[in-house]
Order: sequence, then structure tokens, then C-alpha cells
Amino acid sequence: MAKKTTKKPKVVKAKTTTLFEHLNAIQTNQAIGYWDNLDDGDRKSYSVYMINRLVSMNMDYVELVNEFQKLYGPLTERESYLFYSQMLPRKKQWSKYVKAKKTSSYEGWVIELVAHHFQISQSEAETYMDLYMATPEGVKNVKSLLEKYGIEPKKIKKVLK
Repeated sequence: MAKKTTKKPKVVKAKTTTLFEHLNAIQTNQAIGYWDNLDDGDRKSYSVYMINRLVSMNMDYVELVNEFQKLYGPLTERESYLFYSQMLPRKKQWSKYVKAKKTSSYEGWVIELVAHHFQISQSEAETYMDLYMATPEGVKNVKSLLEKYGIEPKKIKKVLK
């Protein structure tokens, strides 16, 4: 006789609302009761900081977001939703999301050396390197700086490629 197996029922987790779905609700739905109808999981995915950031990606609303933050300071998520849903025009909008620069074009030790030499931050040192590497004279300056600190010619050549 065959052995009976019992299948366990699959537990289906309810999909939580994403940040972009919240933004879409602000821009197109604009229902006053939207926030009150969300469950705790959906409310956790709402971030006032990120909503401010996403709304401000549209150049038409940068000043609105700035004034909102200055005048009202930190608000609750519900207050943030209500403010934007009532202030923004009801229309589907797309704004290019500006991301931070993640990777450096230069090796870390080069940036540290330039930062140390000029007594500046590493982000400023990277800007310096960008400016130097844009012209042949700047490349020569970088080469002489690296030679001054006793860097091997092989490493210098690798940096200047």
C-alpha cells in the first residue's frame, strides 16, 4: 500500500507596498484615507526622507520640498503623505533618479596621497585628480607629485593610463 503524504499548505505572504507605490499614490491617487487603510507592514515601507528625495527629483518641486522641510521640520509619515498628496498636482510623473557616484576612477592610495599632500578631503582629492588628468600639463604634475613621494615608476605608469 502506498504511503500517504500530506502536503503542507503554502504560506503566501502579502506583498508590502513599495516606496514607489507610495509615491504613485501621492501623485495619482491622492486619497485622504490612503494612509489610514495601510497595514503596519505597508506603513514601514514609507520613508519621509526618501519621499522628500523622490519628490525633489522633479525640478518643479525642489523649492516646495525645501520649504516643506524648513517650515514643518520632521513630520510623521501620515502628515507627509497628506501634505504632498494635497499639494502636488494629480498626474503621473516621472523624474530621473540621481544616484551618487559609487566608484572612483583612481586607486584609493592615489586619492589618499593627493588628499594628504593638499590637506583636503578625499572627495576633493578626487575632483583634483579629475582636473589634473584632463590636461597633459596636469598629468605631468600628477607624475611629479607621485615621484616626489617615492612611488615606483611602474605604479605611476598604471595611474596615468
